[in-house]
Amino acid sequence: MSGNVEYDGLCSTCENSPECTFPRDPNKPVVHCEEFDSGEPSPVKTVGKDTSRPTRSYAPKGKDATKFMGLCSNCENRETCTFPKPEGGVWHCEEYR
Repeated sequence: MSGNVEYDGLCSTCENSPECTFPRDPNKPVVHCEEFDSGEPSPVKTVGKDTSRPTRSYAPKGKDATKFMGLCSNCENRETCTFPKPEGGVWHCEEYR
């Protein structure tokens, strides 16, 4: 496949995109991929060290802290989203940002 094809979705920021062997369609953005690598290290929890302070916070700020659960709690679209938000939270959403 030509290296000049640009893909939307996760592929647009994935470190593995240039060498990716998974079938992709340039007209359909990839929203889930187990091989996705942003190139940024994930926060690591180390045993034996002080872990009382997280290295990176994903907690929503302000009044939304208890209003939404799951992905909606820190999604940029949460205030304008029209999708249903079940009591247990949303844990898979193609519109998550």
